[in-house]
Amino acid sequence: MATPQTGAGNPERSLELLWREFEPQQSRPGPKPRLTVDRIVEAAIAVADREGSCFGMRSVSAELGVGAMTIYRYVPGKKELIDLMVDRISRFEGDDKPDLSGMGWRERLELLAEGSWSAYDDHPWILEINQRRPVFGPDSMAGYDFALSAFEGHDLADREMNLVITAVMNLVTGTARQYLMRDGAEEVPEANEREWWEVQAPYLDRAVESGRFPHLAGFTDEEAWNITAHEAMRYLLERFLDGLAPRMEASRIA
Repeated sequence: MATPQTGAGNPERSLELLWREFEPQQSRPGPKPRLTVDRIVEAAIAVADREGSCFGMRSVSAELGVGAMTIYRYVPGKKELIDLMVDRISRFEGDDKPDLSGMGWRERLELLAEGSWSAYDDHPWILEINQRRPVFGPDSMAGYDFALSAFEGHDLADREMNLVITAVMNLVTGTARQYLMRDGAEEVPEANEREWWEVQAPYLDRAVESGRFPHLAGFTDEEAWNITAHEAMRYLLERFLDGLAPRMEASRIA
C-alpha cells in the first residue's frame, strides 16, 4: 500500500478546511448538521492511533456511528483529512500551552523537541506520513511561531533560524522513527521484539568470541545496551544544543 502523504489531495479544499475559522460563516436554514469537521478529525485520529496511517474512511464513519458516505459531506476524502489530522496534532491544548516567561532559547528549543516527541509517542502513525509537501494550518503555524520565539533577543538571519529549527526537528523525527514506529499491519513479523533478540543472542555471542570484532569484545557493560528511546533523543538533542550555545551567545543582542 502506498505511503500516505500530506499535500496529496486538493490543496484548495485542504486549505479551506484548515483555515475555516477565518472564513465568514453563513447560517443555513434547516436542521443543525449532524457532524462537524472537528469531530471527524478527532475520530480519524482515534482510528489512526489504533490502525495506523493506512486506516480506511469506513473505519472513521464507524467510529462516528454514521453511514459510510456521510463524512464526505464535510471532507472531500482521506487525502485532505490527513492534512487536517497532521495539523491538529500540532495543537497546544489547554494547560499544555507553554508559559514563555523567563524561558531562554535553550529551554524553548527543548520544549519544541519534547512536544514533538510526545506527539510521535502518542500518535506513532505520524511517522508513517510523508510530509515532504507540508500543508500549513493554524495549529502547525502556531507551533512554528512558538519555535521562532527561541530566537528573541538574538541577531540571527531568518535562514539560520530555520536551519536550527529544522535540525532540532530532524533529530527528534529520526530518533522517533528508529524507536517508535510500529510493526506494519500487513507484514507482521513472525517473532516479537523480545523473541527476535533471543534468537540473535547466540549468533552475536559466537561472533564476538571469534576474535573478529575486538572492540565489541571489549564492550563488557551490558547496561550500555539498555538505551531508551527518549534517552537516545535527549542525548542527541543536548549535544546539538551544546554545540549551538556559542553561536547563540555570540548573536545575543546587548
